[in-house]
Amino acid sequence: MDNSIRALFRLFGPDIPSDTIVVGPTGLRIGRLADNDLALNHREISRQHLRVVWREEKYFLEDLNSSNGVFLNEERVPARETVELNLEDVIRFGPFQLRLVDWIEPDPMAFIASRIDEFNLAADAPTNGRHAAEYPIGVPRPPHKSNWLKYLPAIYADGNDGFNVDFIGRYLLIFESILSPIIWTIDSFDIMLSPELAPQEWLAWMASWFDLLLVPELPIDRQREIMRQIGWLFMRRGTPAGLKRLLDLYFGVTAEIIENEPCHFVVRLPLSDSPVELGEDVADRLIASQKPAFASYSLEVT
Repeated sequence: MDNSIRALFRLFGPDIPSDTIVVGPTGLRIGRLADNDLALNHREISRQHLRVVWREEKYFLEDLNSSNGVFLNEERVPARETVELNLEDVIRFGPFQLRLVDWIEPDPMAFIASRIDEFNLAADAPTNGRHAAEYPIGVPRPPHKSNWLKYLPAIYADGNDGFNVDFIGRYLLIFESILSPIIWTIDSFDIMLSPELAPQEWLAWMASWFDLLLVPELPIDRQREIMRQIGWLFMRRGTPAGLKRLLDLYFGVTAEIIENEPCHFVVRLPLSDSPVELGEDVADRLIASQKPAFASYSLEVT
């Protein structure tokens, strides 16, 4: 599941396919050719005119070197440069206008509720007593027949030629009750990869993909925020900006990085102001894991 903020635009102009455009993290490319996300067949529109991109938890506008240019709030956007978009911004290109009217926030709980509804295939079955403990949600309870009957050839499912459908239905319940939870886990694996919904132990596992230290003592809300920004952090691994952001996310204070010698830097970290009860040893491990291999450092804790 994708839990990024989406941008809601209103499109104005001649012969538009729709006046409402929702842009997600995959972005939006606009141009005259049909392979664009939004194709506008107009002589003032270049084959690939502009795009809206999602980067660093924000949306940006980029002119793809168009012939007639792109204007943001009546100021021309330099070609091949990205400009951050804000609410109520107006993008003008040719005879068209694109206005950013709202942000659409993700709703993880609604997504979970929809998944539960999908799995609850036997809502009318009893949910209390002995059967509730023995059968997973969504698996029919006796005397109901297995949902898997519909996958059998008609000769078995219809009870023709002397086949006992009731017996087959109950027999299949054995395997359905065992395998269905596994199938649901596989079908919902995207939940396990979401920083907002993944269990805490999975956050540390996902962080290991990027060789990032994520200690279990760190509050869960900070772990999730680090994982939301893991792409940005990974792209800046070994840089002062990346290390500073990671320390800020970890300890909730602003670190200072001083590069006053070749291949050596100093990190000043005001741990006394940190709301997180993590010691100097964690900060030292974090810096050592993120610094360039050729560089040495000193940690000054205040």
